[in-house]
Amino acid sequence: MSFTPLIFTNEKDLLADAPKSRVPWAFAISCCVYYLLAGRGLAAAVPVFAKLFHGLGIPIPFPTRFLVASYSWIFPVVFLGAVMRTIVKRFALPDKLRLRIANGVLVFVGVVSPILVVLVFYLPLFVLIRRLQAARELLCL
Repeated sequence: MSFTPLIFTNEKDLLADAPKSRVPWAFAISCCVYYLLAGRGLAAAVPVFAKLFHGLGIPIPFPTRFLVASYSWIFPVVFLGAVMRTIVKRFALPDKLRLRIANGVLVFVGVVSPILVVLVFYLPLFVLIRRLQAARELLCL
C-alpha cells in the first residue's frame, strides 16, 4: 500500500489494497440459504392455509385471495431475485446510494415480506373473529 493521503486516492485502489476476507462470502451464502428456505417454507404453507379457508366457508379478503392465486410465481420471483441480487452484489462495486437501496430491498425481502405474508394468511381469521364477536354482541343484547 502506498503512503498517498486518503483524499487523493481512488476508491477502487483502496479496495484493491484491502485484505481479502471470506466473511462477506460466508454471510452472502447464509443469506442466500435463508432466502431459499423462507421462500420454500412460505410456498409450502399456502396450500395448507387455502384448504383451511375453503373448509371454513368464510369470504376471503382480497390480499389473501391474491396471494393464494399467485404464490406459485410471486415467491420464486421475489426470493430467487433476492438470491441473485445478493450474489451480484458481491461482484459489483456499486456506489453507496445503490448499495443502500440494494441492502434495503434485501432486508425487506428477508425480514418484512415473510411477516406480511403471515399477516395476509391471518386476515380471514381476523374477519372470522370479528364476525363471531359481532354475533356474540347481538346475542347478549
